Amino acid sequence: MTQPTLEYFLNNVKHHELTIHQNNGVSRHLTLEKSGGCYHSFKITTFPHYLVITGNMGALIFSQSHYDLFDFFRNDDLKINPDDWAKQIESTSYEAKINSYSEFDIDETKKVARKYLDDYLKNIVLSHDEKSNLLAEFNRKILCAEDEWKIVEAIRNFDCHGFDFEEFWEGDYRKYRYRYIWLCYAIVWGIKKFDELNKE
Repeated sequence: MTQPTLEYFLNNVKHHELTIHQNNGVSRHLTLEKSGGCYHSFKITTFPHYLVITGNMGALIFSQSHYDLFDFFRNDDLKINPDDWAKQIESTSYEAKINSYSEFDIDETKKVARKYLDDYLKNIVLSHDEKSNLLAEFNRKILCAEDEWKIVEAIRNFDCHGFDFEEFWEGDYRKYRYRYIWLCYAIVWGIKKFDELNKE
């Protein structure tokens, strides 16, 4: 699934209204939703050094040295910084934190694996039969892998005509989750709506 764009996000929330349940300094509780519907609705809650976003697109807790995280996330142009923001996510473990915002990218893994193989074939002399056998093994074990577990096992155990993936896992083969990017847009948009209402 491709990542949501700002335009796509704005279309999702074009009929949303902001309800402020609490606005006491840095302690806030906001709901942003379409009247009469709950799809794509979300809540933002803040207290010192924390921002929590919840809704049917998921939930995330951010913690940062900033006292007021509205100051940390605020961007009137609705630009997001998923790399830096991911570092601020709170979770029960390092693995849980990573899984809250990213997922294994099997398509990128296959693409890079093919590049590894192509580079190997450029620098080695194999007979026609050896090359055909290597390509067949690669297609059967790597390109036909259907999930993360199968392709990781196949890459770790691959060894055919001197070709293996010894240094393959030095790369990063994850991508941001669709819902994480959506929630990033929701934070900056929600803050902007809050600021607009408080200027009136």
